Amino acid sequence: MRQILLLLAIFLAFITAACDKSSTSPVKKEPPAPTLYDSPLATILDSLRYANDLPALAGAIVSDTSIIDAQAVGCRRWCGQANVTNDDLFHLGSDTKALTAVLIGVLIDDGLLTWDSTLPVIFPEYSQTMRSEYKSVTVRDILCHGGGLVGDPTLTLKKTNLIEQRQEVTAWALQQAPTNAKGTFNYSNTGYIMAAAMVDKLTSRSYEDLLFERVLHPLGITSAGFGPMGTPGREDQPLQHTARYLAVEPGPSADNPPIYNSAGRLHMSIGDWARYIHWVLACEAGHPTLVRSETAQILTTGVTAMPGEGVYAMGWAIVDRPWANGKAITHSGSNTMNLAVAWLAPNRTFAVIAATNIYADKTAAAMDIVIWRLISTYLQP
Repeated sequence: MRQILLLLAIFLAFITAACDKSSTSPVKKEPPAPTLYDSPLATILDSLRYANDLPALAGAIVSDTSIIDAQAVGCRRWCGQANVTNDDLFHLGSDTKALTAVLIGVLIDDGLLTWDSTLPVIFPEYSQTMRSEYKSVTVRDILCHGGGLVGDPTLTLKKTNLIEQRQEVTAWALQQAPTNAKGTFNYSNTGYIMAAAMVDKLTSRSYEDLLFERVLHPLGITSAGFGPMGTPGREDQPLQHTARYLAVEPGPSADNPPIYNSAGRLHMSIGDWARYIHWVLACEAGHPTLVRSETAQILTTGVTAMPGEGVYAMGWAIVDRPWANGKAITHSGSNTMNLAVAWLAPNRTFAVIAATNIYADKTAAAMDIVIWRLISTYLQP
């Protein structure tokens, strides 16, 4: 399990300046000791938070019929007060991609495009300037990281409007040499930025508005937003932490730029993220909403072989695990100051998710411990 977590973490969006803008030095005192809660899950999470030196830790146990439990414990600031609540927000990083893919699925069901629509059909304005290698690339290729697009945009954006910035990135990306052959894996945030540009163009609405209107709000998700959590100058949400345990105040430099919204900037409460995971399990069990059954199935069908193991689907890595009785659906997300991890076992109608507000050298291994502890505790043999 750790291999796939580390593999996915390598490809996550990179912060450019936040690590140099940390607001405070770590407090020189011990983190609060673990305590007993009315919720057994909260008690387990708090012991794992303390044992693995995490500021805050949130987790949920989910089935295809319900959210069994969702809890958040710990400190908004490392070694601060144990002031995290279940309503606190956690950054999902690249776990945002699966939700972007759902929105594309909604538009496919609306008849605005298909999984096999090619880039010249969607963006005829770039058909004369895009490289020939991209003219056969499809929506499916883009969302499964098989389109050969560069990993991250490196151009200097000239526009200030977010929709126009996505147009800039799309035009630029289609003129860059492919990083790999079509159908082979290269993790591309640029591709998911381009997916948002598709939404903008085909609907004459912004990706952000449509994601809330057609996906998040219908699922009952009300706490979601983009970018860093909380209010500058106030400790009202979990602060992000650098590898040196430095707390980072929310602000423009505390996350990837907004152009990455569709690739990895969503945050929400652990309960709301569990609502989405519950929806995925319900779709796997044959009870989809929002999209047609065929569309729901495609969203978690692997397409592009990944290095080492696994096949990438629409914002998910698909692997086999004995504890899952076969198919396991997983992903992790980080902006280098948070880590969020999801593991779903559709054949067991079971899922576990966890999130923390730090990303240090040992965080991926710590979250591996958290995930396996919750699987072994809550998933009966």
